[in-house]
Amino acid sequence: MTNFCIACGRRVVDEWNVCPYCGRPVHHVPQETAKPSMVREPSIEKEAIIKTPPSQVSLLKVEEVKRRRLTRAQIAAIIVGTIVTLAAIIIPVVSISVYNYIHLRKTVQFYVNNGMYPASYTVKTTRSTLNSYRDRSHPSHFSWDPNETAAIVESYCTPDDEKIVKIAQGIKSKCIDQYDSEEVVNALLSFTQAIGYESEFLDLGQYPLETIFDQGDCEDLSILFGSLVEAIGYEAVIIILIIYDEFEGVWFGHACVGVYLSYVPTAHWSYPPSYYLDASEDTNEYWICETTSQGWMIGELPTSDPSYFLITGYAFID
Repeated sequence: MTNFCIACGRRVVDEWNVCPYCGRPVHHVPQETAKPSMVREPSIEKEAIIKTPPSQVSLLKVEEVKRRRLTRAQIAAIIVGTIVTLAAIIIPVVSISVYNYIHLRKTVQFYVNNGMYPASYTVKTTRSTLNSYRDRSHPSHFSWDPNETAAIVESYCTPDDEKIVKIAQGIKSKCIDQYDSEEVVNALLSFTQAIGYESEFLDLGQYPLETIFDQGDCEDLSILFGSLVEAIGYEAVIIILIIYDEFEGVWFGHACVGVYLSYVPTAHWSYPPSYYLDASEDTNEYWICETTSQGWMIGELPTSDPSYFLITGYAFID
């Protein structure tokens, strides 16, 4: 027969004399005398607890915790899965970064059709190729003799380098009329100007590929441009000069390139085009090409007055 503790109301068994829950003596009520109104129905929660003896409750909790624990195999599987997921994310990113570090690319925007239309060319090389130029000897071009300075600057030119030839041909291929020498030279000049000017004070030159990826000053840009025009068959000279800065009011040393054309260039100038001529060695007219700022074309001087542009030395690019 089922009884209930009169103190705590929990279900007790007939054989129990004392309620194990509250310690009160068990009051046994005979079935025939029990009144329905006196019997309290336990809640579902109490029913579930009563079905499990108190001594087994803690053991069940321990078993439940054990069931929730992961096995070593499950833990290993989670770790492996996490590693695989991270690898799937990280490896492509690292691979791309490593590839870009090893394989260098630089897209240069320039103009064709004598400055009328934009074009672009992407230079590609490997870091090892670029480093091979950086590891070469870089002699100082400081000299009191302008011709010696020009000769040292010219020594950096690499018109026969396969990479430079390919770049020059690629730029020429972007021209509207590839047979128009003035347009081709101006495209090569615009490409060089677009590399960007970076001043330096060590009087050391750079090889053309170095300048493309690292920028450079007037000597470096002249070396690059002179190499490009010579690479596709034009004759050129490195020119050393002093130029008057009309804004600062001072004279300073400068370098540019002279390119031979068999005719007078006609594209965009505000006064007659200028050229360099050394009748003692060569009667060709080498038209001035300013490399340091975008917009100058063959034959144009970067000054408002030709007397501000005084040539002091030169060297033919071989």
